[in-house]
Amino acid sequence: MAIKYEFANDVKELANRVNQIGELGLDMTRIQFIRSYNSRSNAIARVIMMPSQWRFILHPQILYVVEVISEKYDILSCEKRVEVIFHELTHIPMGMTGGLRGHNAKEFRHAKRKSLEISKKIC
Repeated sequence: MAIKYEFANDVKELANRVNQIGELGLDMTRIQFIRSYNSRSNAIARVIMMPSQWRFILHPQILYVVEVISEKYDILSCEKRVEVIFHELTHIPMGMTGGLRGHNAKEFRHAKRKSLEISKKIC
C-alpha cells in the first residue's frame, strides 16, 4: 500500500501547548505537522528540515515538518504523545536556523523529566 499523508491539526494544537508550557520559544508558524498512514518506519514520529530549494519553491516560511506515523502515534496515551512531540520539538534549535539538534545535545539530557512535567499540565 502507498503511504498517504494528511495535515495533522490535532498534533499541531498539542505541539503549540507543549511549546507554550515547556517554554521552548519556537515560532510554531514555521513548523508544519502531518500524519502518515501505511508507513513501514520503526519511528513513532520524525522531524524533517525543509531544504532551502524546497522552501523557495513551495512555502518559504515553513522550515520544519513534523511527521507522526498514524499506526504508532494514534494508539499512544496522552502522556506518551506529549513525550513524543516534546522530543521532536527538542530537535529544533531555538534560533530555528534550519538545522537540527542531535540526541547528544544538552537539551536532551532532561527531556524525559521535562516532558512528564508538561504532560501533567496538559493531560
